[in-house]
Amino acid sequence: MQRLNTYHPESGVALIMVLGIVAIIAVWASTAAYEDMISVQRIKNIQDETRATMASESALPLVRIVLKEEYLISNSPPIDALDEEWAQDLPPFPIDDGLIAVQLEDLNRYYNLNDLVNNQGVVQQDKVKEVKRLFSLLDLDETLVDALVDWMDNNDIPYGVGGAEDSSYYAKDYKIKNARLDSWSELKLVQGFDADTLQLLKKVATVRPSSGNTAININTAAPLVLRAIFPDMTSMDEEAFFENRPYDTLTIALNQQPWRQGGNPSRLQVASDAFMLRTHAIFGRANVREEYVLSRNGPTVTLLSRERLGWQF
Repeated sequence: MQRLNTYHPESGVALIMVLGIVAIIAVWASTAAYEDMISVQRIKNIQDETRATMASESALPLVRIVLKEEYLISNSPPIDALDEEWAQDLPPFPIDDGLIAVQLEDLNRYYNLNDLVNNQGVVQQDKVKEVKRLFSLLDLDETLVDALVDWMDNNDIPYGVGGAEDSSYYAKDYKIKNARLDSWSELKLVQGFDADTLQLLKKVATVRPSSGNTAININTAAPLVLRAIFPDMTSMDEEAFFENRPYDTLTIALNQQPWRQGGNPSRLQVASDAFMLRTHAIFGRANVREEYVLSRNGPTVTLLSRERLGWQF
């Protein structure tokens, strides 16, 4: 008997098409599931960042209350010292499903680099000498101060040996500013100010709005800051002076100090009028670090600036 041939080419093509469609659907389903997972994670990241930002912002009104109360209960005239509540280190503490760390310090303990020029952008020679002494005490190259002066002054004439005007930035995608610094991170743009330099400098200097003669609080000042202002102060003088802090008045602090004659005591005070609040909030994968600069005039505390940056506990 003749065997029947039941094979039809069309059936094979149809089967291949079905398998192809199934494969495409499987790939699409897998891709869609992956994209859905990414979308969900993205939304969660946004939620975590929002919570971290809100946690960071929540520290601001609390610090304002602390600074106001410290002023109201302080001596008359008021003083600020490192043994007060606002100056104490706090460990990171949990909040909901996250963690937040807060650090508060006064800025009057540091030298304000914006004092290098006055309100008209003219170089203040006495301040240049002080900042160069500060750099020397830190074992930093003093000519870096010349480059910083040129970044802020109102002319295009190189200042000193290390001056750096526009021609020094020809390879950069920015020009020299010819104005005071707006933030600490701006120092990274100035010629010669690398990460190691900024790390050392941050122990003794700050960047904040300036009248040209920012006050230094002798009760909180970094030792090298006073030695930069008073070149006749020795390391032994420094040790004796800081052992007796805090001081209620400048008269008590400077009375019969032989080194005061070589500096400028008129810029000293026993209280602080500016503060730096640092916050570090962690929620999930969100890691938010911020700095707030606050001004205090009597019991009134005002936010001057806010900057998001990288800062470690």
